[in-house]
Amino acid sequence: MNTNIDVALILWNTDVIDLVSFVLLNRNLKSCGVEPSAGPEKIEDFILSCRPSVVMFDLDPPYDRSAAVVSHLLGRFTDCRFVMTCADPNLALKQAPWLSRHALFQKPYEIDEIANTVRSMARSAAARAVNLSLELSLRGIRHVEEEMTPGISRRHVTTFRTRLNLG
Repeated sequence: MNTNIDVALILWNTDVIDLVSFVLLNRNLKSCGVEPSAGPEKIEDFILSCRPSVVMFDLDPPYDRSAAVVSHLLGRFTDCRFVMTCADPNLALKQAPWLSRHALFQKPYEIDEIANTVRSMARSAAARAVNLSLELSLRGIRHVEEEMTPGISRRHVTTFRTRLNLG
């Protein structure tokens, strides 16, 4: 697949995947999905191939088992934000208290509420990526400035940065 999408959907039932994809598309978010029954390895490969900024994962009982899969994915994909859904959030939190640090929606969930949450997460992830890119670019320019201009006055370096619109 090897494509960039905004949201990876790990949800039970292809009809639900299609519905959530449609709602997210109306919010200008690209998504695709796979059912959790595909297994942890295929889910991991799926996320690797799609490179999403947000992963939406549908937990199923026993929650400690499915939460262990999510825990592994959280460790593997540290640059992704995670949203979980489940039928019984209280039981899920009892079996995996760390889930409280993530967005957790009870099924049947309000589709607009979850779509807005996912959209917000995707946008903040995109903003973080832009900020990181700008920071790395500025670091690279500073490094080049230091290597190329060790004997040039600070005034000349400031002029150089101004001409490049770097402030």
